[in-house]
Order: sequence, then structure tokens, then C-alpha cells
Amino acid sequence: MLKIRNYQVLFYLNLLKGVIDLFIDSFLVLYLLTLSDGNILPLGIYKIISMVMLFIPFYLLRNVCKTKKRGMLLKIGICLNLLFFLVIILLREQIVDYIYVIGVLYGIKEGVYYSVINVYESDGVSNAERARFQGNTVALKAILAVSFSMFFGSLIALAGFLESFLVILGIVVVMVVLALLFRDKAVPRTHKVQFGKFSKVVLKNKNIRQIYKISFLLGLTYSGGAITSVTTLYIIKVFSDSFSMGVFNSVFNLLAAGVGVVFAKYLKKKNYAYSIVGSMTLTIVSLVVMILDCNAMTIIIFNFFQTISQQLTNMINTNATLNIANSKAIQAKYKVEYFTLRELMLTMGRVISQGLFIAMAFVDVTNILPFFVGFLALYMLSSARLQWRHRRGHAQLLEAEVVVED
Repeated sequence: MLKIRNYQVLFYLNLLKGVIDLFIDSFLVLYLLTLSDGNILPLGIYKIISMVMLFIPFYLLRNVCKTKKRGMLLKIGICLNLLFFLVIILLREQIVDYIYVIGVLYGIKEGVYYSVINVYESDGVSNAERARFQGNTVALKAILAVSFSMFFGSLIALAGFLESFLVILGIVVVMVVLALLFRDKAVPRTHKVQFGKFSKVVLKNKNIRQIYKISFLLGLTYSGGAITSVTTLYIIKVFSDSFSMGVFNSVFNLLAAGVGVVFAKYLKKKNYAYSIVGSMTLTIVSLVVMILDCNAMTIIIFNFFQTISQQLTNMINTNATLNIANSKAIQAKYKVEYFTLRELMLTMGRVISQGLFIAMAFVDVTNILPFFVGFLALYMLSSARLQWRHRRGHAQLLEAEVVVED
């Protein structure tokens, strides 16, 4: 079998998963809003069901994820993308009536996939390589998104979802082959989770507790939170068809690619906190301006700052999350517990955020949006605090790393 580093396997898996996510996050949202005549309630129901269902596989498969069988789980999670798109094609215009089915399927496929891939990314990429890995992944994923945004937008407009399914089929086949090439050499000796013992580790470790606070706030904002959906709604008000959405997304994906390159090659760890505070402050200010006066210019300005701050802050936090998973306190023994509880915090934030998004269908939007401004501010402060603590020497994110050789 072809010899390939785990680093490379994970890199290409991330790129291909990004292409699939692009389709779901951009065009499925537009499709749902078109079929529901702009009613955001079906979209909110889809989001909240999918976010709850995403956590269920994490919990139910927790013990399997501590055995060699987790490699099969990863392949199943990849293949479930085919079932998800097939159901969309079969339902077509009836998708709004069966939105709960779509939400359940999305949550299951994502939960099965990420219950394994989080551990694999922690094991397969060393802490020293992680910033370069994250930055290059974001950059190339954004470049791929540019071409696929245009491609999917044109394909859906001219041919429909069936031809898009064939593209997804090809991507899934390649991802399964890559998953076969991953060498899992860090299977824990204990094959049952130990939440009781791990809770004592959490209570003694400020870094882990801070990661869980950040994860909760991330769920309120960018990771499955309603900020993305709210932003998409504002964009659709100005760019209302699939092709225009594709062009708009392509421009900002190019910006995201530039941010990824800067993070991988130039941004120093000592400047992480300042990067978070500076970029997110501009994002929050531009969001307030967009809320007060929504037009093409304010939407573009907001998306400019949001693209920079979201990519930078998420890469910095992802690095910290995965680096801490390699620390002496966790190692291979508690990684499943660590990521399962992190997913629980994400889910709690996502449910609250999507609940507020659903409320927007019944009350004045201006009464809800200030909550999201506050969530972003808290996310900024919590993320920066972890980096400031690290700079003062109170958080040794690289301490006692467990290195898993390829």
C-alpha cells in the first residue's frame, strides 16, 4: 500500500471535507430559504436538530473510539455523506416538509466523522507542526472553495442536484481511500471512557477549563451557531441567487486563503492575543453598523473583517485545543473524554444560539441580534485570555507532548 504520512492523510481529508461543507453551508441554506419563501423557521429547525444529533454519536460511540474499530467509524462517517445527499435529491421540493429528517441525518454523519477525526488530528500532527498544518489547510481549502463555489453555483442553476451528487460521490471515494492509509498507533490501553477520573483532571487544569469555556462560546457564534446563518440571510438580501452567492463567497474565500498563509508562515505566537482582539473588535463594530444600516457596502465591510477574525481566532483556538490534547494531563488515555466533553460544550452553545435564531421568526430581529454581538465579544475575550495566560507562562500548551511517530 502507498506509504503516506498521517500528516498528509489528514491534510487532504480536511481539504475534501471542506468542499462538501461548502455545498451544505452555502447552497443548501439558499435552497431551503427559496423553497420556504424566505421563512427562516425551517432553517432554524434544521440547524437545532442537526446540532443536537451531532453530539449523540460522540456519546454513544465513546467506547468504540478508544479501540482500533474507530478507523471503521471514520469510513462510515465519510460514506454517510452519500446518504445525506441522496435523501436531498429524493425529497427535492418536499425537503421543507421533512426538514427534521435532513437535520437528523446531517447530525449523525457529522458526529460519527468528528468523533474520530478529532483524535486522529491530535495524534497525527505534532504540536510543532500544527500552526503550519492549520494555516496551509485553511489557505488551500479556501482556494478550492473559490473554484467549487463557482462550480456548484453554476451546476445547480443549470443542471440541478443530481449532477452535484456525482461530484460528491467522487470526493467520498477519495476520502475513504485516504482513511485507509491512516496508521492509528495511539489506541488507548483502556477501552472504556473514564469521565469520573477525567473530571478530576479538568478541575486541576485551568487550560482545559478555559478550552471548554471557549468551546461553549464558539458554539454560540461560529461553530454551528447562528452567526453564520444570520450573516447568510443578510447576504441573500443583496446577492439572491446561487451564482451571485458563489461569486460573493469566492471573493472572501480568497481573503481567507491569504489569512491562512499569514498564519502558517508569519504570525508569531506572542502576537496571537493581539491578533484576536484587534480583528474581532473590528468585526463587532462592523456588525453593529450592518445591523443599523444593512446595504451592500456594510455587508462587504462586515464580511471582510469577519473573514479575517473568524479564520485567525478559530485557527489559534484549534491549535490550543489539539495541543492541550497532547499534553501530559491528557495524552492518549483521556483524549476521547476530552473531545466528548468539548463537544458537549459546543452543543450547549449551538442549541442556545439556534434557539435565538428560531426566535427571529417570531419577534423583531433587532431584539435578537444584540445577543450575538455580546457572544462575539465574550468569545474574543475568552480566546485572548488563554493566549495571554500562555504568554505569562501560566499555560504550557506544549508541555510534555506525546509524539506519535508515523
